[in-house]
Amino acid sequence: MKKLERSLGITSVIAISIGSMLGSGIFVLPGLAFEMNGKAVWLAYLLASICVLPAAISKSELATAMPTSGGTYVYLERTFGPLAGTVAGFGLWVSILLKASFALMGFGAYLSVVTDYDIKYLALGLTFIITFLNIFGVGKVSGFLIFIVGLATVSLLFLDATILLSPLSQIPLELFPNGIDGLVECTALVFVSYAGVTKVAAIAEEIKNPEKNLPRGIMFSLLLVTAIYCLTTFTLSKYLPLEQLRGNIKPIYTMALAFGGTTFSIIIAILAILTMTSMANAGLLAGSRFPFAMSRDHLIPHRFGILNQKFLTPVWSILLSGCLIAFFIMTMDVTKIAKLASAFIIMIYLFENLAVIFLRETRVQWYKPQYKSKFYPYTQIIGILSSAGLLYYMGSLAFKGVMAISIPAIVLFVFYSRKRTTRKGVVGIRGKRADLVEEDPQSSAHLETMDLSRDASVVVALLGKERSPEMLIEMGTSLLDEGPIEVAHLTEAPEQTDLDDFYEESAELKSLRRRVIAMAVEKGIPTTFDPVVSHDISKTIYDISQRLHCKWLLLEWAGKDRGTFTLHNPIGWLKTHLQCNLMIYRDNGVRYVKKMLVILNYHPIDRLLIKTAEQIASANKADLTFALYTKPCSEANKEMLLDYINDSIEEINIRKSSTIVDGYDKIGCIKSASVEYDLMLIGATSKYSPFNLFGTEEDNIIAKSACSVLAVHSTMTSGTVKDE
Repeated sequence: MKKLERSLGITSVIAISIGSMLGSGIFVLPGLAFEMNGKAVWLAYLLASICVLPAAISKSELATAMPTSGGTYVYLERTFGPLAGTVAGFGLWVSILLKASFALMGFGAYLSVVTDYDIKYLALGLTFIITFLNIFGVGKVSGFLIFIVGLATVSLLFLDATILLSPLSQIPLELFPNGIDGLVECTALVFVSYAGVTKVAAIAEEIKNPEKNLPRGIMFSLLLVTAIYCLTTFTLSKYLPLEQLRGNIKPIYTMALAFGGTTFSIIIAILAILTMTSMANAGLLAGSRFPFAMSRDHLIPHRFGILNQKFLTPVWSILLSGCLIAFFIMTMDVTKIAKLASAFIIMIYLFENLAVIFLRETRVQWYKPQYKSKFYPYTQIIGILSSAGLLYYMGSLAFKGVMAISIPAIVLFVFYSRKRTTRKGVVGIRGKRADLVEEDPQSSAHLETMDLSRDASVVVALLGKERSPEMLIEMGTSLLDEGPIEVAHLTEAPEQTDLDDFYEESAELKSLRRRVIAMAVEKGIPTTFDPVVSHDISKTIYDISQRLHCKWLLLEWAGKDRGTFTLHNPIGWLKTHLQCNLMIYRDNGVRYVKKMLVILNYHPIDRLLIKTAEQIASANKADLTFALYTKPCSEANKEMLLDYINDSIEEINIRKSSTIVDGYDKIGCIKSASVEYDLMLIGATSKYSPFNLFGTEEDNIIAKSACSVLAVHSTMTSGTVKDE
């Protein structure tokens, strides 16, 4: 499959990002904002920029992990599934078209300087022209766009600097003329001005060094545009009385007329017309691609995904988008258009922050961003809270607008899209897994490369991030009673990716196969190595353990279990549903095992733990120390606990000893004890809970241990003998 050439440098990224923002947000919107928040509009622009920052950072991460055309629609559809994708696709589509409508209304306002025609009819005329320009395939005029953006930027900065450096009548400024509520409501209104800051992320696969240039370009362009917005609105506040600014949808023209006269103001008006024409054209071009992309994913009728054979453009998608823009222009006033566009964009930014959290917390194997957002997850949480706050202050209009697009999208999904797609998204796959134990004729389709006709005593599942796959396999061979060991290398692919694309093995996988076979020959243990590509790692692991009737399944520990956001963790599900024993191994760099510490729990799992420890110690010729933890207690109680240990390990023939670990801090005490050993075994007795924010007790012991750790899980040992 051909890839797009990475030809865009940092300058192009900045130009595209600024070009997507600069337009009606500064030439039209300040007049509406002055009506809402008086002379403190510049502060609302600054606050809106701060609220945009988390989403800009999150989208930079998402774009480097999924550098594909489609941008936010793709990120949300892959994360939350086709239902969320349908709603997000519609929301993005409508918000972009609303912003284009707003730009066209601004175009009409500035064109009215030289003509007496009605603003709406002027906007409709330009809508008709750019719709057919897009159909004919001449919508992309990137060189002209960059020129206009540069000219507009320089002109605005020149105008601001000239006015501020000239003698001004010092009009007093208030920070909160309408209180905090007025400032926040105004911030929500002007939020639409920054809607294009992350649009460049949609072309991440065409950017050189995206892990550096994409976030830098987005941050720099956001900083520059924020400076232009704040400086220009501050200049307007200082130079013109509030009466001339309130409700004025061509405020820059008014300021230029007052400062430089008719000729100068007409030049500024022409520049504004060209800038907003380019923005409207880019909005229709980008907006029409959402129905096109959604139709290819079978979320809306196929007609919208068909390219015209002559013009090679999605004609039906462009026509529908153009008609919707015309509808907005004719039926809504300019303030309502700006508010609705802001509401949709704020909602989308909220879900982009959520997407980063979900993708990180579910540990999706294919999610490998080249750029990772700083201060995770606090950046995302701040973004979510600020977006939710802005939506709240926007009032009922924002709620009605969001519902107006969400309800039809949900109805469309239920009656059309749901029957034509089988994807679940990361959240669906990582949710409750009742589907894993249901009979499904396609359940083993992802295992077609494996021989499922034979059994394996031990299965070692490699997920690609193991510190030492050989050490994990070594632990697996220690558990063998009889029969072969199965080493399964699992690669998780996004649902939209055809598994056949992974037919060729990577160099790393070929090297791993060679090493595994060499180990098998050296130890004389029958071993099979199978690379498996799947859309669903949990389903694959479960199916392998079921089909091969294994006694043990080994996985390397990947960090603390976190169910805080997704409310269900795939490994947590496996711990309670597997029909075999599960062993989680934390490799702490130890490459020999001569001294082993076994932490008993006064629990039924102790029997399995003792037998397993004996087997591993025998294979490695290691000494065993069995221990029980207790809070500080009397010597009589300690003797009773030692009797329990000694009675439990009486039949073990390997060199062994017993001890008591006591103290008020269980995790700290076990950590201190682990310093003297190479390997520690613990029995996992804590049940998985979606509220394990900081991990289970076993997770914290595993994380802080000074030696390597094996955590033994078994569904056969539920129930507590004695609660310490």
